[in-house]
Amino acid sequence: MFGSETLKHSDGHLNKNLTQTAIAFGRIDQRLRHHPLLPAILFRERLEVARACAAVDGHLIDPWRLAAELEGLRVVPLGSDVFERGSSVDAAHAAFAQYQWLVKPDEAQCNAIESALGWLSEHSKASGPLLGAATAFHAWVEAGHARAPMRAALIRHWRHTDILHFPLPLVGARAFIADAPWEPSEWIPCFLNCLNDEITAVENRTRALERSWRHARLQSGAQRSTSRADKVIDILAAYPLISATRLSDELGLSLKAAYIYLERFLSDGLIVEVTHRTARRLFALKELEPLREIVRPPKRPLPGRKRGRPRKSESQETTPPEEDVDIRPPGPVPTFAPINYEELERAIENAERIIRRYRAD
Repeated sequence: MFGSETLKHSDGHLNKNLTQTAIAFGRIDQRLRHHPLLPAILFRERLEVARACAAVDGHLIDPWRLAAELEGLRVVPLGSDVFERGSSVDAAHAAFAQYQWLVKPDEAQCNAIESALGWLSEHSKASGPLLGAATAFHAWVEAGHARAPMRAALIRHWRHTDILHFPLPLVGARAFIADAPWEPSEWIPCFLNCLNDEITAVENRTRALERSWRHARLQSGAQRSTSRADKVIDILAAYPLISATRLSDELGLSLKAAYIYLERFLSDGLIVEVTHRTARRLFALKELEPLREIVRPPKRPLPGRKRGRPRKSESQETTPPEEDVDIRPPGPVPTFAPINYEELERAIENAERIIRRYRAD
């Protein structure tokens, strides 16, 4: 199935990496194919892959911050000045762009993905789905194309070739880090190894989610045969974030009954409320508590403060007096010898040449 019998390569590690990755694909497909928490798992993995792809391009972002942005929640601003906050905005934009490619591409992106799928199909004819995907990705980037279309095409490729039966985003993002090799004989085993590492990470995160889910079910207190507590926990685990209205629709409960369950689980510490609001609240399992720390609470009036702006006299009383600061330099300004920038210019020119060759998405 994976084309290892047609493999002819001088690198001794390629066969080993190909075999291990093929086994890992089969293992994760068998584990998650009928998993009750598959929607929540896919949500988390899409966030993680978008974060990893953005990080390869130099944009670091917390996946929980990206989740808050996707849900339309106001996040706590990062950084102490406008430059640091601008960097966080750029990182969020880069991660969101990666997420859009993977989950909901527009028409132009779909056309690029179809083109990448053609490359994958062509290279897979002789080498098999896994090795063909690696060689196609290398040839695609070598031809000067962006990486994002091929990453999105890989998700469809795994399903079209029956390697996976669900759209799990496995794209080998770390194969494009700065110190990764680029010669095909070295990069292809590296890419396969990155896929194997991603599958291992998915399994670890899945186990953590399962532990949280089982713990919540055990502590839910569903003792009567007519209790819907277990079902409520199952819905909370399957959906990353859910409101009381959505919960009542899914289980056929009244809105009041849904709120009773949610408030009880909230007081028992089984779930968290991530919006800090008193209305239109969103709930999740305890594992998503980091998301609550990122979401900015809504502005509320200060206790004892009246409506409207404070009076001018009151604002002047609270404003500290201006200090008479001498901003003149303490002494003469030192002079320095002129700097020779020739070596720096040559280094910049060399860096730009490399960037043009391996341009970012």
